[in-house]
Amino acid sequence: MRKYLIALMLLFVSLSAFAQDRVRILNNTGYTVYYVYISQTATSSWEEDVLGSDVLMNGNYVDVRLSYPLTVTNRYDIRLKDSDGDSYTKWDVLITPNAVVEFTMADLDRRDSASRTPNGNPNIRIVNNTGYTVYYVYVSQAAASNWGPDVMGSDVLGKGSSVDLWLPYPLNVTNRYDIRLKDSDGDTYTKWNVLITPNAVIEFTFSDYD
Repeated sequence: MRKYLIALMLLFVSLSAFAQDRVRILNNTGYTVYYVYISQTATSSWEEDVLGSDVLMNGNYVDVRLSYPLTVTNRYDIRLKDSDGDSYTKWDVLITPNAVVEFTMADLDRRDSASRTPNGNPNIRIVNNTGYTVYYVYVSQAAASNWGPDVMGSDVLGKGSSVDLWLPYPLNVTNRYDIRLKDSDGDTYTKWNVLITPNAVIEFTFSDYD
């Protein structure tokens, strides 16, 4: 009998260790969503799509199991991507038990900045004076080990043109970023450990060629 009780206790502890909180994501964007990403706000990259082969129809919801219990971390970034490739992002969402996070057209990311963030976060302008058309722009925290998503989407950054971006965190959280441009030939231009100041203008020239 004692062995049986011990086995039950061990099973309960084991199940508790793997019990994780969930969040309900409601799609009211007006479009069918093909991808849903959710990552801790403290991380610099998105986790894998949680829908797999499923889709999230307009007006429907999906329950997503979080990576960690809310007692460990309760701040998450959430991104939806629809059938047209448009993305909808909420940054630094405070997740509470049984939370429902609704996405509407108001959460649509600007085409020139898929990394749009809430008001109050720093804005930077990137100027392309490399002499080549740029197809991809990546911005990541200097402390991160990998690049974030391309912020250009389907747009390009022509020679002599600029793009305005909103960074994901306030300057009092992090003010050092790595920035990389990739042109039509696949060549890259990188600035490492850039100190970001309010309304910074960061010019790339051919001297930044990797």
